[in-house]
Amino acid sequence: MNHIFIPIFYHVNPSDMRKQTGTFAETFDRLEGRFQEDMERVQRWRAAFTEAADCSGFDLQSDANGFEARFIEKIVEQVLYKLNPICLDVVEHPVGIDFHVEEMKTLLQLGTSTTTKLLIMGMYGMGGIGKTTLAKAVYNNICNGFEGSSCLLNVREVSEKSNGLIQLQEQLLFDILKVKILSIGNVDKGISLIKQRLHRKSVLIVLDDVDQLDQIYALATDGEWFFGPGSRVIITTRDEHLLVKLGVNYSYKVEKMNHSDSLQLFSWHAFNMPHPEDDFWEISIAAVDYAGGLPLALEVLGSDLRGRSITKWKTTLEKFRKSPDAQIQEILGISFKSLDHTTREVFLDIACFFIGVNIEYVFKILEECGFFPDIAINILVQKSLVKIDNTNLSMHDLIRDMGREIVRQESRHPGMRSRLWSHEDVLKVLKNHMGSEVVEGLSLNLPIHDQDQVISLESEAFANMKNLRLLQIKGVKNLKLQGCIEHLSKELRWICWHSCPLRFLPPRLHLENLVVLDMQYSKIKQVWTLENNVLSKLKVLNLSFCEDLTKSPNFLQVPNLEELILEGCYKLVDIQGFENLAFTKVVSLEGCLEQEEEIDFVKSLLELQWPFMIERRQIYLYGDEIPNWFSHKRTGSSISFHIPSLSDQDRVIKGLVFGVVCRNKDSLQAWHGEISVVFHNKTKGHRQVIHRLFYYKPIGSLNHLVLLQVGLGGGSKIPYGQEMTNGEEIEVSFEFECSQALEYVGVKECGIHLIIQREEEAGSMVMYSEKKKKMMEDDLMQDTPVTKLTRHRPHNWPKVWKYDGIVPFVSYIERNTSTFALLHSLG
Repeated sequence: MNHIFIPIFYHVNPSDMRKQTGTFAETFDRLEGRFQEDMERVQRWRAAFTEAADCSGFDLQSDANGFEARFIEKIVEQVLYKLNPICLDVVEHPVGIDFHVEEMKTLLQLGTSTTTKLLIMGMYGMGGIGKTTLAKAVYNNICNGFEGSSCLLNVREVSEKSNGLIQLQEQLLFDILKVKILSIGNVDKGISLIKQRLHRKSVLIVLDDVDQLDQIYALATDGEWFFGPGSRVIITTRDEHLLVKLGVNYSYKVEKMNHSDSLQLFSWHAFNMPHPEDDFWEISIAAVDYAGGLPLALEVLGSDLRGRSITKWKTTLEKFRKSPDAQIQEILGISFKSLDHTTREVFLDIACFFIGVNIEYVFKILEECGFFPDIAINILVQKSLVKIDNTNLSMHDLIRDMGREIVRQESRHPGMRSRLWSHEDVLKVLKNHMGSEVVEGLSLNLPIHDQDQVISLESEAFANMKNLRLLQIKGVKNLKLQGCIEHLSKELRWICWHSCPLRFLPPRLHLENLVVLDMQYSKIKQVWTLENNVLSKLKVLNLSFCEDLTKSPNFLQVPNLEELILEGCYKLVDIQGFENLAFTKVVSLEGCLEQEEEIDFVKSLLELQWPFMIERRQIYLYGDEIPNWFSHKRTGSSISFHIPSLSDQDRVIKGLVFGVVCRNKDSLQAWHGEISVVFHNKTKGHRQVIHRLFYYKPIGSLNHLVLLQVGLGGGSKIPYGQEMTNGEEIEVSFEFECSQALEYVGVKECGIHLIIQREEEAGSMVMYSEKKKKMMEDDLMQDTPVTKLTRHRPHNWPKVWKYDGIVPFVSYIERNTSTFALLHSLG
């Protein structure tokens, strides 16, 4: 049991007691004469007096100027405080807090064998999520178990003031020692004083809303923690990475409230009872949904709606949706203000355009904007401004609204804002030619009930948007576009234009900076011609369900294409220059060819020795079975085989092709999810998930085939893939995860194909570097014939493939930092 010791110096100088001078010297002289045979005991007494004098206590002269009545009053005041510590005010309605308090107490390991150790706990989460409330509740619950305690609130805000850190240091010492500290003077002196006075004490410290390591260094550690064994330090922050850098023992993420607790908390503030009034249930649920489990929003919204009519509730909620509450905005905006310029730009792009979008897709776009998205998004995740759900970017609705409000505040006139996402604002700007050089992003996405209306626009509306980077037009099924869209910005990195009415893209359209071209469900017949320049930055081309597309783009013009999606282009009869897709990682041909033609085409792709060029490639097709040319196939979701004995020692396994047929019992339902490809070398005991295939099945199909090609080069993620030897047993399994009920989806059949090559073939590669682009440009300038795959379908003739052109073609290969060319002939 801990005891409280308070020394009282009544007509005694603490210095005499500490140094054993004055009357203490006389006393100890007598004791040393009396205990000559046990001087060790006297030395212990001297040490105890020194230690007692160093403890915080009361001195009649210095604390009360010799006035005994005042002296006694101060002693009583401190004793009462020690015996009855003042609890912090938490919240009026602590809904759902008890569960989290108990979780925190478990992590703090109170009353266990580790109680004597110092332990640091970090709490993180978005603004307004309840970190401070939870920290105060934990503090109140456990503070009596320590020799001293201090809860420093709003550390970030206080430390920004003049001498703010010094004030916090003084507050920390006073809270624990209960003695008024004379002005510390500077932070370094404060650090020394805290270490000197508290290094032996078991204390509880809460540092709330910290955003810089310097704040923690000034109050709790300079590399070693200032406090004694058994101490506990709780730090709350919005920045998870700060806790990582600090090296805390445990990190606790404060999540948003569940729906039941949210409704209860909201009801306490709106109705002063734990549930809505009878006539307000439906609209209360709508209000709770808007708050999204954020306690701050639930309290603000509930208090604002209290005592109002249902009509007023509806108008207030509509106002909040269009213009978020200022108090909520201020709290959430603190994290945004702490970001650097580049990270702010990434945050605003996500808030306005990329919520729910695949993170790799967004990386490709923003990287070419010069925004370093890998660093920026990591920071945003750590500060709880952005989340990654599976592989998609997500954001709390109120944080999204905060970001959009920041853009809205840029100007009263929509055409003078950096980003436009509201269809009302976009139509106003386009119809009245109000766009300006300020506009960097524009998204026109009509609500479902308005998608069939006729929208008439002039291409000249885009002329003044010379810095437009991002363009999205979706949900506009009847767009009447007058003029030529050659006025589009040269800065465009992203064009996502679904149901585009154009038959051809203008030859003088500047696409040299374009990274993603997504024109699903468009009227396009041919995307571009040889008049267009080489699109060296284009990485994603999606022409799904362009039912009038008869001729593929010339892939010679897109040397760095990584994803090619031609799903549902059933009129496509001409595929040009497919052998130039050297870096393509994802190919989707579902429904654009007949099944047997798709399989033949894919086999042609795989025979181009692409495993050497890229680490992996995915191909999507409609199909009910694994192709016959696979070396191993089996019904079910796993397959085992033995590495074959290669009689010719010069022949080696250079790559693997995995195949999986996904089944879906309901053709009227779309599904999406992931397939984990698990590689298990049973002989060596190595097991690893080598890839996660994203799986999407549109409405109208039952089964489709996914192929994954993996090269066993230096970038292979297959454990010891290059060291597979004859006779080893390998098992590959496909573990399907779906967002919907798993009983409706699964794996029907799977297979694996070994790509075997002679070593001498690999050795025939020739060095190839920066000449690649010039070779392509020369081919385009000279109108060199390219290999293309054409389907001739005369009346009543069977469908066959024919190669047009017999010139050699070049497949580009990249290994580590060197680039190679591999020459083949299609004679």
